[in-house]
Order: sequence, then C-alpha cells, then structure tokens
Amino acid sequence: MKRVAMFSLGWSLANPPDKQAQEKAQVATLLREIGREKLYNPEKNWYPVDVDVRSRAFEILIKAAQESDLVHLIRIERVYSSEELQAAPLLEWRLTNQAIEDDYYDLKEDGYQGGPQASHRRCPVCRAELEQVRNLLVDTRRMGQRDLSLTYSFEVILSARLARMLQEAGFTGFTLRPVWDYRKPYQGEPKLYQLVVTNVLPPMASPPTEFEQAQRCEVCGTQTQYLKHTHFWGRIQYYEETDIYYAREVLGQAADFNATYERIGGLPDGHPLVIISQRVYRWLKEQGIKGWSARPVYLVGLSTLKSE
Repeated sequence: MKRVAMFSLGWSLANPPDKQAQEKAQVATLLREIGREKLYNPEKNWYPVDVDVRSRAFEILIKAAQESDLVHLIRIERVYSSEELQAAPLLEWRLTNQAIEDDYYDLKEDGYQGGPQASHRRCPVCRAELEQVRNLLVDTRRMGQRDLSLTYSFEVILSARLARMLQEAGFTGFTLRPVWDYRKPYQGEPKLYQLVVTNVLPPMASPPTEFEQAQRCEVCGTQTQYLKHTHFWGRIQYYEETDIYYAREVLGQAADFNATYERIGGLPDGHPLVIISQRVYRWLKEQGIKGWSARPVYLVGLSTLKSE
C-alpha cells in the first residue's frame, strides 16, 4: 500500500502586487525543488500536487506547509496494488458516481419527512431511515448507459443487465427490488434494480478500527459515526481514511455481499457500507464492470483483539 499526499500550492490574488511577486517566486522555487518545475505557469496562482509520503518531495512540501500559508496538505490517499487487492478475502465496495436522484416523492414532495407516500419509514425526530416500505420511483434517464450508480441517499442502483448477471453468477447476501421511472411507474419491465444487501456483518473490530463524531438518536436509537479521518502532521490537520478491521472469524458469517453493522456518516444520512467477497471483486473485474473501486478489509485474530 502506497500513501499519496495531495498538496495545494498557491497564493491569494487579493494580496498586494509586490507580495504576490514574492510568493510566486517562492512557489516556483518549491516546484523546482520537487522536480515539478514544468507545472509552473506565471498566469496561474494555484497548483495541485501529489507526492509519495516516503519521498523527498513530501519532506520538502510538509516542511513548507508548516512554515508558510503557500502550501497546504489536503489529504493522504491510500493506493493499493493489484496483489494487495487480490489477496484480501473481503473488500469495501465503493461506487464512484452518484447519478441517480433520490425517490421522486421523497425528494420533490415530501422533503424526507416520512409522509404516507414516502419510500421509507423514518424516525419522527432525527429523520433517519428505519425501513423501506415500497420500491423506489426515480428519474431513470439519469442512469444513462451505466451499469452501476448510487442515489443521493446511497442506495445501490443496477442496470437490468447487471442485475441479471449477478443473479446468474449465484452470488449470496443480496436481493433485488425493481426501480421504476416516476413518470410511468409499474409499467412494463423495470429498466433498473435496487441492490438490497441482506447479510449484515457483526460490528467491526474496534480497536484497531477507529471512529469519530458519533451520534445517537434518543428516540429511535439509530447510531451513526464516521470512520476516523481527521489527523494531524505537527500543527497541520489533514484527511486520511482509517482502515477497516474485523475479527478473522467473521469469514464464517460473510456472504458475497455484506452490509456493515455500523452506519457510517452523520444523522440522518449515515448508512451501512457494502463489503464484498474476493469472488465478487474478481468477477466484477473479469466482466469489465465500471463505476466502482474497492479497498482491502483487514482481518485480525482474537489474540490481537484481546491484547488491545
């Protein structure tokens, strides 16, 4: 796994001309020191730069970020090799686009209040989704030619083609619900389907999994939290996601598609993550399905957990 730091270099155009000239020269020097001098353009005042955390370029930029307002560390991304991804028994599955608006009634008419025609029963206080009570009605045109997408509320939407392929592959841990076009609902064959993950894993191993910003509704009991992502490098705050850990014994309870016990995010929108098997990961790659990424889930033994 490689950690790649995302930096922003630049200066404010609101500064006096003489100060801008000085800062422009400092940025040009930094770009030259890290071997990115070709990025420099006197007409630009902002440069996004990514570097390996183990590199000399990172040492130069992180030092500059602590000494000046011209350099900012935005986030650190974790990049996994093909070997690491293919060796993980379980992986977090992430869809890379959110093209589908939420259910038409929820979004346009009800305002997520959980009214009589809503797609979900909701808590009257925090408005968290408690139970889906009907099929989704959306603008199916927004799917375009995609096989995969998310709604604004993180429901997984499939093309009819991919839904059929998943069923034929014999994968476990999910069911399908038809998704209808809100303009002509329940007419003909559905063009889209909702992937509903039915197998719920036990809680993550924590520690070593870390969380932050936990919330709990006192009325419905819904609890949400974020995977820890707030970190500091000296005085500099930056974003880097926490790895997910489970006890190794979870493999005996895992299906091909799994939902986390935890709702990740804040109230009312926190939602379970989707964890897939290595079998699903390889199948999606082999079939050339686009619009998703994955990262390894780590397994730890009971002895490790007891020592924490």
